[in-house]
Amino acid sequence: MLSLGLFSCESEKKYSDFKESDFYEVQGIINYANPTSDPFDSPTEKNISFTYFIDRPNPKTGIENELEMFEAKNGYPLIVLVHKDDENISFYGRVGILGNLNEKEKAFLKKHFQNEMNKIKEDIPEHIYDTLTKDTITKN
Repeated sequence: MLSLGLFSCESEKKYSDFKESDFYEVQGIINYANPTSDPFDSPTEKNISFTYFIDRPNPKTGIENELEMFEAKNGYPLIVLVHKDDENISFYGRVGILGNLNEKEKAFLKKHFQNEMNKIKEDIPEHIYDTLTKDTITKN
């Protein structure tokens, strides 16, 4: 009974509990990046959920709370740090896109960005949208 109580009180793992070499990088997307509920926290301190292994039929989800992340926004691509021995252990790496995406990841991101652009297009007048996207999006 005592060991069960000790196990349930075990704290959540932190990145600092590991070595940098214990991880590899994968592509992910931020699901949400919400400010913490503490009114005394910095506005850049956020609770973040992200999806990674976006090329799999069943991607994984990671959550980190109370991160100091100015650039973290819903829908942004990010690089996720995944533990080499346990892919359920993951951490927010940084906002960005990996240079070595596979075809499924590229297709996922292309669809994701197109959906985001469609949302923007619905919210602003067409002539402004056209001006914003001119020379920034290649049409295939």
